[in-house]
Amino acid sequence: MDRYGRRLRLGVVAGDMLAVFLAYTIAAGVRVGFAHVDIGGKLWPQHPVVSVLVAVLTVLLGWQYGIYRHSALFGGYRVYPLLATVATYDVVAVMILSYLWGEVPLVSRGWLAGSWVGSIVALSLSRLAWRQLALRWRRQGILVRKVLIAGANQQGIAVAQQLNDPAHHGTQVVGFLDDYQRPGTEIVPGLAVVGHPASVLEQAPTLGADEVIIIAGALAWESQRRLAELVTRADSPLEARISPTFYDLLTTSAELCHIAYVPMLKLRHTRLSGINEVTKRMMDRSVAAMLLVVLLPAWCYWRVKAWLLGVPMLQQEPVSGMQGRPFDIVGLNSRLTKSPVLARLPALWNVLWLNLSLVGPRPIRADEVTVHERWLANLFAMRPGLTGLWRLRGHELPVEERVALDLYYIRNYTVALDLRILLHTARELVRRLVGKVDRLARWEAEKTRPVIAGAPRPRERGVAAGTLSPQPVAGPSAECSR
Repeated sequence: MDRYGRRLRLGVVAGDMLAVFLAYTIAAGVRVGFAHVDIGGKLWPQHPVVSVLVAVLTVLLGWQYGIYRHSALFGGYRVYPLLATVATYDVVAVMILSYLWGEVPLVSRGWLAGSWVGSIVALSLSRLAWRQLALRWRRQGILVRKVLIAGANQQGIAVAQQLNDPAHHGTQVVGFLDDYQRPGTEIVPGLAVVGHPASVLEQAPTLGADEVIIIAGALAWESQRRLAELVTRADSPLEARISPTFYDLLTTSAELCHIAYVPMLKLRHTRLSGINEVTKRMMDRSVAAMLLVVLLPAWCYWRVKAWLLGVPMLQQEPVSGMQGRPFDIVGLNSRLTKSPVLARLPALWNVLWLNLSLVGPRPIRADEVTVHERWLANLFAMRPGLTGLWRLRGHELPVEERVALDLYYIRNYTVALDLRILLHTARELVRRLVGKVDRLARWEAEKTRPVIAGAPRPRERGVAAGTLSPQPVAGPSAECSR
């Protein structure tokens, strides 16, 4: 980690300690009065001492949970549940300490509840502020991690092309290590083989590399073993990761487990289940129904306008949905509006009938199936969405990068992620309405066919003969224990 990384980590640690101290102090002041917290007050000096101890405990627990790692500083929403966990352990520690300390009433339920909620809020706000600073530094070319790719096969090239985006991902690929290509061989424009995998510790300082990514199966077994030994040595300055050759199959991620002391990856099912499925269905249907009712005057307006123009009110576009089942996305006739946002509002009927979701992978048109053939089993694991990560990354994305966003969403689905995407989409729509430049990508229908006026339930058909259907993902036959 360079000096900017160390400054960022130090700032986050100091911010967390200050946030917890203020949360406990304000909660005590609200509960018993700020005069009792000051010098000479009822809670002096025990309360300040306890608050400082809790702030230190927060950092120690946070370090144990990994919330100060480089990945956590840029990891987005995933760090916030960990902050809540740390704040909860803080409260438990205070309860234990108060009984050991005695005398001072440190276990007031109102104070503990206020301290717990205040700590979570203060830690989250502190982390959010520091993250914004970190992202600003990244856009300026600071805090960019330099990466070596060990393996120059097709998989290694794909990983390099996806990672080599300092502005968005904060990573810059500086070269390849390979067994089979000579040093100096250009693999992709601007990126060449810099040496043999065994020379990683000599090449990394020269290129300023912070990390090496090993492409499983791209190197000879002996080279792969030797490289792993070198980068995991105690004195190695490099972080190491392994990119499995079957990463596209890990649609909903994998879980590390052990069977007979042998480490294995357990593949999770490529579909939502349990509470996640129920929650997503409820959110989709309730929001869609509410918006359809709110937009009733608009439906009446467009129906009258379509009648006056003598055209159908709605059009349909065939797409592939969950498990490859084809259905028709409903949209307004192009003669009724020129706004792509308004044109897609009737698709709320698709959401209501669970053909679409509010948030999900990009809908795949019938003429795009062959282009997405290698990812279909993964993309068909969830219902496509009206919006998603693919819509928030702007226009003219290559197919591979757009699919990578969809696969990331499927692997990492949570209700919180859906809410964040909806909020970001709403913000960009507001920017568009007020005439500012928005960063929303559009899903444009190339071919449409008219349907009868009104808003009937979209017709859902079975999978036709010859339609590509997702294949089951093979996984370990033995059950992995946590």
